[in-house]
Amino acid sequence: MRNILFILVCGVLVTSSGDRHSTLSPASATELAPVTAKNQKKNPAQEKVSQFMQAKLDSSKQVLEGMMTEDFQQIQKGAQKLIDMSNATQWQVVEGPVFAQQSAEFRNAAKELQDYAKKKNIDGVSLSYLHLTMTCIACHKQIKKTAVVMR
Repeated sequence: MRNILFILVCGVLVTSSGDRHSTLSPASATELAPVTAKNQKKNPAQEKVSQFMQAKLDSSKQVLEGMMTEDFQQIQKGAQKLIDMSNATQWQVVEGPVFAQQSAEFRNAAKELQDYAKKKNIDGVSLSYLHLTMTCIACHKQIKKTAVVMR
């Protein structure tokens, strides 16, 4: 287990193997990185889901950019895209009551975000965006659990 300890300190990867220590530059560390979902071949269905999730992330970034510049129109547009996406069939990655509840919570957070943007309330927008992000994280955790159980 101690041979697998990796510590990232100030952009330099330090590996520990018993009494030996070595450092790797970030560039050489990426060469040793395990194969991730990004560099594995995906089937067409996985690719569609990945593209959809990337679009969702882009809309979320649009909201964040609007928050940073206090562009409430941009926040409203990004929130509306997220609401529309959450109603799309591609959104239904997993079926069931847990996922349906998480989707509803996401939509509610996006609508709340949009409402605060209409009121030009940056504090409300910020808290709603945080809530929206937390719903994404919770759902992704649940989907990962579901994927592990299905294997």
